[in-house]
Amino acid sequence: MNIQQAKDEIARTFRAYTRRNADGSHRIPTEKQRPVLLIGPPGIGKTAIMRQIADEVGCALVAYSMTHHTRQSAIGLPFISQKVYGGVACQVTEYTMSEIVAAIYDTMQATGKRSGILFLDEINCVSETLTPVMLQLLQNKTFGNVPLPEDWVIVAAGNPPEYNKSVRELDMVTLDRVKHIDVSADLAVWQRYAVAQGVHPAVRTYLAVYPDHFYRIAETDRGLFFVTARGWEDMSLMLQAMEEEDIQVDADWCLQYLQDDGVARSFALYYDLFRHFTTRAETEVGYSLPNLMLAEPEALAGLSSTECLAVAAMLFHPVDIEAGRLHETQRRLARRAELMAMMPGDDAFVSEDAVRAFFDRKREAVAIKVSHDVMKPDEEFREKSVLAALESDAVAWRKLPRDTRVGFSEYEKKRIETEQLACAGACEAVARDIEAAYGALEKCPQGRSALLYLTSDLTASKPCADLLAAYKSDRYERYRQQIEA
Repeated sequence: MNIQQAKDEIARTFRAYTRRNADGSHRIPTEKQRPVLLIGPPGIGKTAIMRQIADEVGCALVAYSMTHHTRQSAIGLPFISQKVYGGVACQVTEYTMSEIVAAIYDTMQATGKRSGILFLDEINCVSETLTPVMLQLLQNKTFGNVPLPEDWVIVAAGNPPEYNKSVRELDMVTLDRVKHIDVSADLAVWQRYAVAQGVHPAVRTYLAVYPDHFYRIAETDRGLFFVTARGWEDMSLMLQAMEEEDIQVDADWCLQYLQDDGVARSFALYYDLFRHFTTRAETEVGYSLPNLMLAEPEALAGLSSTECLAVAAMLFHPVDIEAGRLHETQRRLARRAELMAMMPGDDAFVSEDAVRAFFDRKREAVAIKVSHDVMKPDEEFREKSVLAALESDAVAWRKLPRDTRVGFSEYEKKRIETEQLACAGACEAVARDIEAAYGALEKCPQGRSALLYLTSDLTASKPCADLLAAYKSDRYERYRQQIEA
């Protein structure tokens, strides 16, 4: 299965394993809860989906790469304890708590979350001395003689033998005690992820033209050549940084991330073409975003299918940014309305102390959620921004003359309505830009693949998809149906 299907299956497994009966017992008994074993090539996002799953199901996550562990760190260090057996005092070897189990309890204490996922990467690359410990963990959910806490699910990951010479084959006894999932690279799934993560449009359009370059591993007489999804994403981040410094990149630079000579050279050539299109002077008709939308058909008639893809990325990028900004604005306006309804009093003379106390309580609530890892950084930023805007409105409202001042709820409601109208107008403008983008690409005789690429990107971008649900586009619907057909 692909990485998205694996993610969904692991999330379902976690929910099933932590579900309880009416009497409090586990719906699936602990001893029947098979650990998940995720086997797939390196760099396809196995670790990344674990963070996503933990966020989605609301559990804690402890992740370890098992190649970095010794037998002692996994099961604990030995110490001598005194025991009495049959009336005779004896010295017995015991073990301290495993570093990994201790990390789970530390995480539970820090986050306040009682359930979680223990993710053990490179499980089939452990040393020979650690192999029995890993088998014990997979079979009994214990490290040494210390069991994992209740409602903690084990997910292990490893690479197939053909990708890693250090891999040790798992025997049938072990495999018969795990929930085995094989996962493979899937460009279509990754492209949706890439849009959401803001991967450089040159990377996304290049892979639309050369899908076989997305993931490849080859043994040659010059050594191992490989390209992975991780390599494309990491290169994208650095590309954006290089562009901010106006630094040129070449095939040798690309080879640092795309460790295949042919792919690195091919992408470097394509990137030069992409930059050529996106940095043309705006006075040259047909290359800047506004001019492309207004160009005569002959201005686009000579473009190749590859060039059309570069144009599609250039058209989509600003639309996606603006749609994302408006999407966030709408979320903040909705949150402001919710918080405004909680404000103390609704008359024109609510005390300044009451208003200040309200905002102090809300900021304290945010701090508590952040400290317990209940609120993520992006949510924290949004909530603080909303509180700052609402507090600013409250200050402006209090400065109004008392004899003309309306209740704060009425005052704030009017401000929100005004901002919502402005936001709606901006959304309509983005919808018109999307229509214009389709119109521009339809003027390209070789533009069909670019039209489908634009449609896929609009669908994968939640802000754009939400906007198009409200502002219908016949063109978008037509091409979306072609993709789904």
